Amino acid sequence: MSKKIITFISILSLLLITTSVFAAEKPAAVSRPVFITLNVEGIIDAATADYVIKAIELAQKENSSGVLLNMQTPGGLDKSMRKICEKILTSSVPVITYITPKGSRAASAGTFILLSSHVAAMAEGTNIGTAHPVDYQGKTSSAKITNDSIAYIKDLARLNGRNEKWAEEAITKNISSSEITALKEKVIDVTAKDTDELMKKIDGFRVKVNGREKTIITKDYELKAIGMSQKHKFLHYLSDPNIVYVLFILGLIGLIYEIANAGSVVFPGVAGVICLSFAFIGFDSLPINSAGLVLIALAAILFFVEMVNPTYGMLGIAGFISMGFGSILLFPSRALGEDWGASYVLMTVMVLLLAAFCVVVVSAVVKAMKKKSITGVQTLIGLKGVVSSEITEVGGVVNVAAEDWQAQADEKIAAREVVEVLEVNGNKLKVKRIPRKV
Repeated sequence: MSKKIITFISILSLLLITTSVFAAEKPAAVSRPVFITLNVEGIIDAATADYVIKAIELAQKENSSGVLLNMQTPGGLDKSMRKICEKILTSSVPVITYITPKGSRAASAGTFILLSSHVAAMAEGTNIGTAHPVDYQGKTSSAKITNDSIAYIKDLARLNGRNEKWAEEAITKNISSSEITALKEKVIDVTAKDTDELMKKIDGFRVKVNGREKTIITKDYELKAIGMSQKHKFLHYLSDPNIVYVLFILGLIGLIYEIANAGSVVFPGVAGVICLSFAFIGFDSLPINSAGLVLIALAAILFFVEMVNPTYGMLGIAGFISMGFGSILLFPSRALGEDWGASYVLMTVMVLLLAAFCVVVVSAVVKAMKKKSITGVQTLIGLKGVVSSEITEVGGVVNVAAEDWQAQADEKIAAREVVEVLEVNGNKLKVKRIPRKV
């Protein structure tokens, strides 16, 4: 019996040892690399910066394998661009910036962001460059600001081992390069026709992330998309020059109508102030020509004066011309692309709408004035009154409808006589005496 027990224990031990060996040889399950991905489109503004920063912070919190930033932009605010660059440079996870889809660009602020990224990639048919800074009048910035931008973009290129000379010329010469040239000039790290090809090409890339060497692993990668919040979307929409222009004109219409009808209607004024507030928030993200604003403001004043004191079109026409030229001058950076200026078609429609609004209101005012003239003093004809002071052919005073009026008659009419109004000539009445009954 003891031998059987010993044998059983020996077999059991052997099984346990074998199982342990096989278990040790079995590779541990490896989790798939997860990348936070986000899309940046349009002008780089405060909302965009906050969106990108929050996405990078989420990737760091979840210890993701990296951030994939898909970008197409005509540029944007220097302050917002620098915030994004600073966040990328201090990020603890790799940031891969990919200019996509085909035909997109990373101009101005987008060039800085791409150069600051740990991996810079471009899709087919895309371009990068034209990074010379402009001021809020759409003019070339001062030498001080330009030199500061040159130093900054060269630092970004140097930190990631990219072409500093090209980076400098993107500002000084406003050069723009295709993905082929950018790869050849060592401005970017890789080109790819789509995300899958990009992730395959960068698998095993070694990058310096916040001072530490890291290897990017993309095999069996997983993307976790992060969209803009409703607040970010709303604020970002306000950087669209078309939306901003419409809000501006609607705000002017509401404000003009409210002032012209002070106290009688409240909603147009309130709506106008709200629209103007949103418009000026949007103007903060766009280069705006102050001369354009002055001309549009002048047009609003002319329209207002036309409404309260009709000149039968003279001031309205002047306002229409002022509004047209002001709208054209309002967006000085239109030459940089349609992203920087409202559509000419939209501007024409809005100017015509404002002109039509002015015509309708002025017509209503003129009609009301004529009606008032007819239903006002003209209603005195046929009324009876009492002479306050003797009336002659030259004049006198009569009390009609509880008011004293200048009056004249074809005969002398003594005070306290009863008279009847025959005509109204301006503010003077022509009357006749009504004989007293005996």
